[in-house]
Amino acid sequence: MKQCIICRKFKEAFSDEHVIPDALGGYYHIYSVCTQCNSRMGSTVDVKLVNHKFSEFQRFTLGLKGKSKKLPNPFIGIHRIDGEESRRVQLRIDGDGKLVPYVVPTVEYEKLDDGTRVSICVDASDKNKLSGILDGVAKKLKVPLEQLKLPEQAVRSIARPNIQGGFSIDLFEFKIGLLKIAYEFAVDTIPEYFHDDAAVEIAEILFHADHSRVEKYVNIGSGFERNLFSSLEKYLDIAKKKHFLVLCSHRAGGLSCLMHLHQLFAVGVSLSKKMYPDHLFVVGVNDIEKKSFRKIFGEELSREVYGVPFLRFQYYFENEAALMRFQELQMSEHFEVIQVKGEIPVFDKSGNALETTLNEKMNAVAPLAKSEFLSEKEFICTYNFAEDVFVKVNPGGELVQVTAVREEYVNVSKI
Repeated sequence: MKQCIICRKFKEAFSDEHVIPDALGGYYHIYSVCTQCNSRMGSTVDVKLVNHKFSEFQRFTLGLKGKSKKLPNPFIGIHRIDGEESRRVQLRIDGDGKLVPYVVPTVEYEKLDDGTRVSICVDASDKNKLSGILDGVAKKLKVPLEQLKLPEQAVRSIARPNIQGGFSIDLFEFKIGLLKIAYEFAVDTIPEYFHDDAAVEIAEILFHADHSRVEKYVNIGSGFERNLFSSLEKYLDIAKKKHFLVLCSHRAGGLSCLMHLHQLFAVGVSLSKKMYPDHLFVVGVNDIEKKSFRKIFGEELSREVYGVPFLRFQYYFENEAALMRFQELQMSEHFEVIQVKGEIPVFDKSGNALETTLNEKMNAVAPLAKSEFLSEKEFICTYNFAEDVFVKVNPGGELVQVTAVREEYVNVSKI
């Protein structure tokens, strides 16, 4: 038995939970929600997100059928043809997934001295149903069929009709679906978050589908503000058919999750006032076209976006002779800072190897490092050393002191 992250009871039966609903092209699976909660949330939480009008438009556009195996029809309902208010029209989806106008049958009749004149308007696809409709009118009026008089048949077509209609947009209830995504992403990524007081309350909100408390946590943006991701567009290609989840932790705001669901919603969720841990930065990338999901952690994200940084060193020389000697070494085609298995070893001033690397020395002073953007595609990060740090250079394995290292990054791609 294990503990369900929603009802928080120990259960035996668990099922595949889509963190992002599969109807929205979600490929992020977890197995920590019991079968009962999974089923309940599908009908009380996910449904608010999946059946939102914006979601229906995107699902129709991208051909996302979901569990029903049917495309949603965002244009469902009765509409009107511009200029012909009496004509009621539906927009239906044919077998090829295309929208097809359909004229809803209308019947008008007028009683005369010698019978009843009946006018019937049907869609061309219902032409064979005319006799049945006429028979129904006779029964409704309780008159013999032969007393009904039909005008001559006329076929009329309208090229590119202007169809008018309306629909309502939910501005509130869909947020519970976003809260579920953020909560499940956080619990799956930071196991200790499960015991946070805020996590306990969020699980209760989801279990009871309690909309009244959702905005206590879904409180960064209205849900439609894509500018929330403007600072991340250097790293994330939000124009592509992808959903992004960004989990971050910092002293000022605690733990939060920003999410950008492709062409749908953009919102921030405040998950806790605590840090898990400081400087945590995790990006979840759900690729709709590749049908995949992956998590990218801070350093890996930097490598994918900027590649391997170019290192520049600031050296210290005790006298001019040492400086001139070094400059001669730099002019050699074989000049390089010595590496061992991809790492730069460091030494004391006597040339004895230390049990650490230059990268570890840089990580130790990282909180004091200075970052600066040179352009939209370039930035630098400078690490200054308060203690003596020495490296060796070729040719000759000369020992030189490094006082600072400057990492230079160039943006090579977006996630």
